[in-house]
Amino acid sequence: MTHSARYRIDGMHCAACVGRVESAIGKLPGVSAVAVNLATNEARVELDTDAQPDVAAAVESVGYRASELTSASDAQVPAPQFQVRELLRPAAPALAVVLLAYFVESVPFAPVWMLLLATVVLFTSGREFFVNAVRSMRHVALDMDVLVALGAGCAFLAGVWSFLQLLSSGLSHVGHSSASGQCGSDFTAAVLIVVFVRLGRTLEMQARRKASDAIGRLLNLQSPTAHVLRSSQDLLAQESEIELPVDQVAVGDVVLVRAGERVPVDGVVIAGVTEIDESSFTGEPLPVRKEPGDRVLGGSMNQSGSFRFRAERVGDEMTLRRIAALVRDAQGSKAPIARLADRVAGIFVPIVLAIAGVTLIWWLTHADLHTAISRAVAVLVVACPCALGLATPTAVMVAMGKGAELGVLFKDGAALERTASLQIALFDKTGTLTEGRPVIVEVLVSEFSSREELLRTAAEIASASTHPLSRAMVEFARNESIAPGPVPNNVQSFPGLGLQAEISGETVRLGNERFFSQFDWVISSDSSAIGRSTVLVTRGTRFIGSLAAEDRLRPTAADATLALRQMRIETGLVTGDALAVAKRVAHKVGISLIEAQRLPSEKADVVRSLQATGRRVAMIGDGVNDAPALAVADVGFAIGAGADIAIEAADVTLVGNDPRAVPHAIELARCTLRIIRQNLFFAFAYNVVSIPLATGLLSAFGAIILPPGFAAAAMSASSVLVVTNSLRLRRFKPVSSS
Repeated sequence: MTHSARYRIDGMHCAACVGRVESAIGKLPGVSAVAVNLATNEARVELDTDAQPDVAAAVESVGYRASELTSASDAQVPAPQFQVRELLRPAAPALAVVLLAYFVESVPFAPVWMLLLATVVLFTSGREFFVNAVRSMRHVALDMDVLVALGAGCAFLAGVWSFLQLLSSGLSHVGHSSASGQCGSDFTAAVLIVVFVRLGRTLEMQARRKASDAIGRLLNLQSPTAHVLRSSQDLLAQESEIELPVDQVAVGDVVLVRAGERVPVDGVVIAGVTEIDESSFTGEPLPVRKEPGDRVLGGSMNQSGSFRFRAERVGDEMTLRRIAALVRDAQGSKAPIARLADRVAGIFVPIVLAIAGVTLIWWLTHADLHTAISRAVAVLVVACPCALGLATPTAVMVAMGKGAELGVLFKDGAALERTASLQIALFDKTGTLTEGRPVIVEVLVSEFSSREELLRTAAEIASASTHPLSRAMVEFARNESIAPGPVPNNVQSFPGLGLQAEISGETVRLGNERFFSQFDWVISSDSSAIGRSTVLVTRGTRFIGSLAAEDRLRPTAADATLALRQMRIETGLVTGDALAVAKRVAHKVGISLIEAQRLPSEKADVVRSLQATGRRVAMIGDGVNDAPALAVADVGFAIGAGADIAIEAADVTLVGNDPRAVPHAIELARCTLRIIRQNLFFAFAYNVVSIPLATGLLSAFGAIILPPGFAAAAMSASSVLVVTNSLRLRRFKPVSSS
């Protein structure tokens, strides 16, 4: 058995940092798996049950800082300290250096002022780069800070060298020699590197904050307080209203919710009728009518009337917080498509340092020292491992948040990627394409029994099951005023077939024709032939009758299957019902592939047989009888989870009951993969193009040469562009919804 822990990792700036942190944590005893996400600055660690490794110490040993996270709200990217004065602090002296370099011959002692101003910029605003670089090199770790520190430092030292040359020729020549121009360009490069990199990181953090704010939006739905009704100690016949913080609400408390208030926790309505907006969970804009016995979700909005409900799930067990936890875990996961970028990032910085060294040597043999240093510095600062590291996780982060808004919860990045490549979607019938609330429409009593005995027997044994058909029989008997008999003993459930129990010393069986064929009963029903779900009932050696039920099709079921077909995804129906029932439903929604009378294990076999043809298969079901098929499918969709979203077998949980969420999820996954590929292409293309330009070796062929200052601006812009491209997913709207 394993358990997971999450840690905030501070000090990471590129994909190389991610690799070092993963390697350090992965070497600890008791760690079975680790995934570090640059976009969230978070590490998810899978630990053996009794393991207690010192993760913080391991992370610190490679030059970073770690702190354990305990709640979903901790998963949000910290808000950057984005203040104008912090950017103006280095920008003002940097601008002065640029102007002095331009008017170096007109301003007395301009190189002296440039030296002073550049020193201020580098050792105040640029101090973090040098401190981080020293720490990284002390741990034999080469990262983005090393490249920036080397670039800015070399440019500054080159400027100092030019300034010393001026001093050796006398102050009277300052501003009137070629060394003055070199001095100005070097100091300008040094300060621009610091300014542009700081600006880029600030904008990048702002964008990453926007990408991760889905969890914050979810948690903000929760009411901070609840109106709890408690019995008064003075007058036991009355109840007093107490306003409590939501975390102090206990299971069993009776809570009052007025019109315009949010439901504080999950529970069941016990008094009052109202309409509640659950769009934050299901994406359905229309309010839902709630009556006594109906479930309500904490965070939903009560629109009309007041009602009382009994709290059932509080604290971290609430649906809202569990959704936030699922989104948090999914945002921190990795998609397999990121593997190439991770491999390249591991060797990226050493390769850039080698290219910079070769560039320096080349230009030393073909030009002066100043030119050689300028070209090498440009190579150091133009390279951007940040864009590689952010290309995948930022897109995954935004997609997970957007999915939560649509009522689609992906388990992890791998599930998201598999969803994008689905070729066939198999639907369960009851509760998936149909409403899952069958109604008894026909009662056939045999000559060996009576209507009352049939309904009482069916209700008694059905009360031991939660299957929709069982609930329909219990409710029908209640409406017929049939009093319940003795509680059944030795109840046995046969998934997909029926029930068996002992009542008053007799063996009672309830199920379909296939169930009874196992006991050598040969019973047929006309109801099955016309597309109704039929339940046969026997008591001892007597066949006492049958009940036929119909389950209404969901209004959007046909739209969902049509949208999938338009996306070139084949659709199929896999059900335990009779073939006639399956054909009737399939005809209405436009499904041609039908697998009827399938047990739960046989549903999994159907999935395997389709996978054997080389196609990627999705299974969409209610997560109960369909669990084996959900687990075997390339992507398992658990639909209609509502108040119980933690279905282990599913890769994707659909919070609402609308089957259109399936094509919505596939559309979102495909759009996300498209964004990731764009990000990776740009990240690789940027480095492949910019690094050769920075070396200046292509200038002989007419190519431009990137000065160090412009190289720093290009590097900062590249990572910001990748994150901004990922943010386009926030505006995603499913085409299939129309």
